[in-house]
Amino acid sequence: MNIDLTKVPIRKMEYASVVQIPKSYYEKMAIIDIRDVNVKFSITSDANQDDILKLSCQGTFILQDARDLKEVSYPFQFELNEKITEDSEICGRFLENSQNTLDIMAILWENIVLENPISYTESANIENPEADAGWRVVGKEDEENIDPRLAPLRKLLQEKEE
Repeated sequence: MNIDLTKVPIRKMEYASVVQIPKSYYEKMAIIDIRDVNVKFSITSDANQDDILKLSCQGTFILQDARDLKEVSYPFQFELNEKITEDSEICGRFLENSQNTLDIMAILWENIVLENPISYTESANIENPEADAGWRVVGKEDEENIDPRLAPLRKLLQEKEE
């Protein structure tokens, strides 16, 4: 059995904590709150002087339900494994060589934003209590009752399907 000695860790830094995401980060987004953000990361240096960042995060978005506008919880989780070299994306955007620092919060926030859903609902059924409010969800059963102004579009769609 051969062991690559250049991959043996020389130094390792580990961190685990619950992180508070500042409200200013998401106040202009459709996120009501971000709670319970548990972060674990390690930065390992090997014999080749390569730094490897391993980050895992899990938390909960508090969002408005897309159907009934109530507050709902949406859990998120992600992992990141990145080699920090001069050519890596992380090095170019988050590493400040003059101070020899790495902005973990910026890396964390960039990946949390990617987990934010465009729309989310916990409604299991498609009942239409909204019909009393003057609107309702249209389904397949309403296909025959199309606005006459849209009839040419429907004809085009049918031709395209054929």
